[in-house]
Amino acid sequence: MSTPGDQPGMTPRIPVLLAIALIAFALVPGCTVPQGGGGTPTTVPTASTTTPGPAVTIPPGPVVTVPPAYEVIIQVTRDPNTAFPYINFAFRGGKGQYILQRITITVARSDGNVVQEVIPRSGQNQYAVGDSVRITGTTGTDEVVVVVTILGQDYKIYDENMPFYTIPPPPP
Repeated sequence: MSTPGDQPGMTPRIPVLLAIALIAFALVPGCTVPQGGGGTPTTVPTASTTTPGPAVTIPPGPVVTVPPAYEVIIQVTRDPNTAFPYINFAFRGGKGQYILQRITITVARSDGNVVQEVIPRSGQNQYAVGDSVRITGTTGTDEVVVVVTILGQDYKIYDENMPFYTIPPPPP
């Protein structure tokens, strides 16, 4: 059984016309710009209103142990790549997973900058195992603090100085 396009003497006109039309549309817009780029550049002044926010600081106080029913696990790892010295934070679950309200990460970098991030929730108004955030550290020693908020109460569960490390080269 043959289709109309397979009959002898029929030429595939539509694909050829379509190809010619696409080439024409690609070439025509380049012909409409005047010589020299067209027009004079105009500078539009923009108002920049940067209001300094409150300075981010390391949360005070010691690391505390949350009640066993509220226990949550946060994994903290450091990338050994000097081009991208990331510090990775991942939620790994725990008995307090369903009452956990917020995970706040604060990194005091060795260059003097302090960065604070909140791990975003991917579940329906709750944290799911694997929710994570990545903060750029330095190739020095950075202080890392994790504070979790459970039932309106803040618990500082992690406070460590994390030195940067590199992977040693393989032995000769």
